This record gives sequence, structure tokens and C-alpha cells, in this order.
Amino acid sequence: MAESSIPGVYGRGGVVARLLILVSSICLAAGLLTPMLETRRLIFFHDAHSLLDVTRALLEDGQLLLGMVILVFSILFPIGKAFYLAAVNAGWAHGRSVLIWVDRLGKWSMMDVLIAAIIVFTLSGDRAMRISEQPGLYFFTAAIIGLMIASGLIVRDSPARA
Repeated sequence: MAESSIPGVYGRGGVVARLLILVSSICLAAGLLTPMLETRRLIFFHDAHSLLDVTRALLEDGQLLLGMVILVFSILFPIGKAFYLAAVNAGWAHGRSVLIWVDRLGKWSMMDVLIAAIIVFTLSGDRAMRISEQPGLYFFTAAIIGLMIASGLIVRDSPARA
């Protein structure tokens, strides 16, 4: 009987999912606001770029498709996913089919981490420009992985028909 009361108290996914959602939300905010990459040209010039800065620059430069893809899948979707998972964990939202789609689509947020790794690898051989990762990349990666794990825990504990 004690086992059946645990999901009622801690929600779907349990206390682990709740802690992952909380920590991932904090990491997501830090990952979006702090620089992910730093570029250095020659010795004197360097710029730090956060995900929000890059998205804003793309939209302002008229690269609307790329800017909107990054905005939707890398900024808005993870924020929405965190809110939705918190609501499901707290018992405020229901619906297994929506939860499964959120779980599946959430893996696309890892696209930014892969793109950043490719950029660092590609530009690291250029002598005139050096690029290095910054804490924002690690915060964002931790947030996305934490939300993926929390989503999996919540899907696992969801009834087959909801």
C-alpha cells in the first residue's frame, strides 16, 4: 500500500523526476543566458555568444529560417517541456499521447549541443580564429539530458491509457 501512495505524493516519475525538472530548469536558464562559445580572433579580439544572442543575431540578420528553428527547438521547446513535465509530475496535466510526443521531440534539443561541438571542432584548426566552449554549453547540455531523463521517468510511470 505504501508503494501506491508514492506516486500520489511525488507525482508521476517520483521525487527523482521532480528534482531533475527543478535542477534542469535552473540549468536551462543558465544555459540560455550565459555564453556557450567564445571566439578569439588574433590575440586582441574575443566575443562570447549565448544561445539567445546567436538566435537574436540570426533573426536580425534576416536568417529567419535558421533563427526560427533554433528559437523553437532550442529555446521555446525546452522551456515548454520543463513546464509541461512539472505539470504532469504535480498531477495538473494528463494525457499519455502528448507526454510521449514531448518525450520524443525533446531529443531534438540535443541538436544544439551537436552543432556547437561541430563548430568547435571545425574552427579549432583555423589559426586566425580560435573557438572554445564556455559554461553555458555545459549548463544547456545538463538541462537537456536532465529533462530527457525526467521525461522518461514520467512516461514510464504514466498509465497506458490517460
